[in-house]
Amino acid sequence: AMDPQQRVFLEVVWGLLEDAGYTRKTVSRKTGVYVGVVSNDYCSYANEAALRGISAYRASDYYQIPNRISYFFDFQGPSVAIDTACSGSGTAIHLACESLYKGEVETAIVGGVNLFLHPGRFIQYSQMQMLSHGDKCRPFSAEADGTLFGEGIGAFLLKPREAAERDGDVIYGVIKSTSVNSGGKTNGFTVPNPQAHAALISEALEKAEVDPRTISYVEAHG
Repeated sequence: AMDPQQRVFLEVVWGLLEDAGYTRKTVSRKTGVYVGVVSNDYCSYANEAALRGISAYRASDYYQIPNRISYFFDFQGPSVAIDTACSGSGTAIHLACESLYKGEVETAIVGGVNLFLHPGRFIQYSQMQMLSHGDKCRPFSAEADGTLFGEGIGAFLLKPREAAERDGDVIYGVIKSTSVNSGGKTNGFTVPNPQAHAALISEALEKAEVDPRTISYVEAHG
């Protein structure tokens, strides 16, 4: 059976194109699909079925999520699944923008998927003592005692600004720059690096020629 993340993402992309005023026939074939994905819980069911002697085709690998979109809409640009944990969707946006800058694609569909489909993930998180004991995670607080996870699937349609204005598209926002890095060696494998974060933000602001004093909203990672 097909991973629900594939099915729901296909529905979301269909709605995205409708909102943007495009159809399967009018959207560019030179479209890339870039999706942040961090889990394929659904494959656990196929693996469990196989252990019971039941034949189950595993349609739940990461690569199938973007390629389902490319196949259905006949998109012939890059079709890439990106797993960089919490930053998967942000990294997908960065790669899509790079493809647009280079002229590899005329249009990019960028999204992120995360559905909880098997209890195994939460059993593992509990064993690792990652989860908050309450109903809230308290970022930046001394009272923080763990994290909580949310489900969601979303997508954007990206084009160069000049092309969007030429085609009369509704423009919801403008991406002035993107940057990506890694924390390197820190106090722990999953521990962020504040210095690397600061350097990345400075790089993005410099590329965008944006005065940091004009920033009114920052969304924290993770």
